[in-house]
Amino acid sequence: MSEFLSRHNKAIVWAFRILVGAVFIVSGTTKMIDVWGFVYKIEQYLNVWSWPQPRSLVLVVAMGLSALEFLTGWFLITGCYKRTCVWLMSLTMLGMLPLTLYIAIANPVSDCGCFGDFLLISNTATFIKNVVISVMLAYLLFHNREVRGLFSAYSQWLVGFVAVVYIVIIGLFGYNVQPLVDFRPYKEGTALLYDRDDDYEGAWRFIYEKNGESREFGENELPDSTWTFVDRVEPERVNVQEERTLAVFDGDEDVTEEVIAREGIQVLVLIPEMKNLDASSTYLINDMNRYVRSLGGEMIAILGADSKGVEFWRDFSLASYDIYTAEDTSLKELARGNVSVVYLKDGHIVWKRSLSSIDSDWFASADDNALDLLTYSGTFLFWLLTVLFLGVEAVLWGIDRSGRAVKLHFSRRNRKK
Repeated sequence: MSEFLSRHNKAIVWAFRILVGAVFIVSGTTKMIDVWGFVYKIEQYLNVWSWPQPRSLVLVVAMGLSALEFLTGWFLITGCYKRTCVWLMSLTMLGMLPLTLYIAIANPVSDCGCFGDFLLISNTATFIKNVVISVMLAYLLFHNREVRGLFSAYSQWLVGFVAVVYIVIIGLFGYNVQPLVDFRPYKEGTALLYDRDDDYEGAWRFIYEKNGESREFGENELPDSTWTFVDRVEPERVNVQEERTLAVFDGDEDVTEEVIAREGIQVLVLIPEMKNLDASSTYLINDMNRYVRSLGGEMIAILGADSKGVEFWRDFSLASYDIYTAEDTSLKELARGNVSVVYLKDGHIVWKRSLSSIDSDWFASADDNALDLLTYSGTFLFWLLTVLFLGVEAVLWGIDRSGRAVKLHFSRRNRKK
C-alpha cells in the first residue's frame, strides 16, 4: 500500500486538492452569494442554543467564514500556500466534525446550511462528507508540499488578492442588493401566485362502475346514466404549492389571493422583522407609493409582525397604503434584507431589491419607466464576475509560467557556460 501511495503520490495529491478544494469553493461561494441566508442560519443555531448575538457580529462571522472557505478552497485547488491553506482547512474541520456529529445526533435544525439553499443535504450526510474531507486533508497535511502548484511563490499574493476582490464583491452585492443567484422558489419571472389550472399535467380520469365492471373515462368521454360514478383519479402534479409558502393575512384572515394582483403593476414592501428600522427610509417608501399610484398601480406593505406591529408601522411611516402580515420566514424567503421591495407585473416578479439599494431621490421626479430602470440580471452579473475572475487568474498564470520559462532559460545558459 505504501509503495502504491509513493508511486502515485502526485496524482493522489492533485485528486485530493481538486475534490476538497471544489467542496470548499462551492460551499463558500454559495453562502457568500446569499449571505443573508447564512446569517439567518447562524441565528437559527444561536437561538437553539439560547445564545443570541448582535446582527452585525453575526454578519461579520458569516462573511468571514464564507470568504475563508472560498479562499482556502481556491488556494488548495491551485496549489498556493500549500502548508497554510491545508492547516487552515484542517483547523476548520477540527471544529466542524464535532459540530456536525452533534447536529446529526441531536438534529437541532433541519439542515446544516453547508451549501446554503443551493444544495440541501441531511445532517447525517453532512457528517459523513466531513469525515471523508478530513481523511483527505490528513493525507495532504503530510504530502501537499511535495507537489508543485500552478503558481510560483512570488505571485501567490496576487492570486489571493484577485480572489479576495471577487468573493467580497459577490458578498457585498448579496447583502446590499439581493443574492446574485437566487436558489429559492421566488426567482425573477416567477408568478407569485399559482395558476391552479397549471398545477396538473394531464387530465382528470373518472372511474365508473356497471354490472360489477369498473372503467376509467376521460372528462370528454363520460358514460351514460346507466353507469355509476365511483371515484376520480388526480393527474400528476407539476407544481407543488408547498414550495412557495407566502400567505398574506389581514388579521386572522388569509387574503393572499385578494391582495396579490394578477394584473397590472404592484409593489410589495417586505419587512420581516420590526427592528433595525430607519425612519429616513419611510420617505423613500412614501415617494414610491405616490409614484406607483400615479401609474395606476398599487403598493402594499407586508410585515412579519402582529397587529401591534402593523399599528406601529402605520404611525411610524405615516403609511397611506394597505398593510398586511405574513410569517417572517416566508418574507425572508421571498426577498432578503431588513426592508426589501418586490416589483410585480401581472403577478410575476420583475425584480427584487433591498430598499437601501434604491437611491432616496429615485422617485421624487421620476418618469414613467423608473421601476423598469431598476431591473438587473443577477445571474448575468455573477457569470460576468466569474469569467473576469477566472480570466485574470489565467493571465496571471500565463505571466507566472513565462517567468518560470525565462528563469529556466537563463539557468540553462549559465550551466552551459
